[in-house]
Amino acid sequence: MSNTKIALTRTLLFAAALMILSCASPMRLTDNWRNSTYTGPAFKKFMVVALTKHDDLRQPIENEFARQLRSRGVEAATCHEYFPDPDKATREELIRVSQGMGIEAYLIMRPLGAGTDVVTSGPSDTTSNSLMYVPWFGPGPPMTRQREAVTIESRLYDAKTTTIVWRSTVDAVSPTGSDDQISRFVSLVVKTLRDKKLL
Repeated sequence: MSNTKIALTRTLLFAAALMILSCASPMRLTDNWRNSTYTGPAFKKFMVVALTKHDDLRQPIENEFARQLRSRGVEAATCHEYFPDPDKATREELIRVSQGMGIEAYLIMRPLGAGTDVVTSGPSDTTSNSLMYVPWFGPGPPMTRQREAVTIESRLYDAKTTTIVWRSTVDAVSPTGSDDQISRFVSLVVKTLRDKKLL
């Protein structure tokens, strides 16, 4: 192999390694339950509530849900619009305010816990110790990285009966509140709601 090809191969492998390291944590839907007693119809007007006092998460999550729901023809109000101070957003006040708005469902998200998400990328070959079986300029060893992660539960309540209609849990959401992570999380939840014919 020529020196040019070797240099090009090394450059490509380094670029691939950087891409792997910069990838966002995978998001996993670990719970997806629907109340079998609820037979419809799909909800058309939501109140979106993120149960966190961190404005850097609360407002972006609620706003992204409202944006994605509206893009699908569903009306959505955000809790922070009506309750800028999260301490004043009690259940009773939320119900009182939303009754005059024609809200049909409450979509409520809350963090269940935080921890460290360990991600391993790339192949692993520990079966051979011989030089003859080492992949020559091929795939390298697995790359492991850690990042902070949080599990978020989403619940959907029927506004008329205040009973739960649907619940999901998503693991490995970055708690830093990056726009990309929030958008991916919201897209996953909205898609699941559509699959369950709840919007």
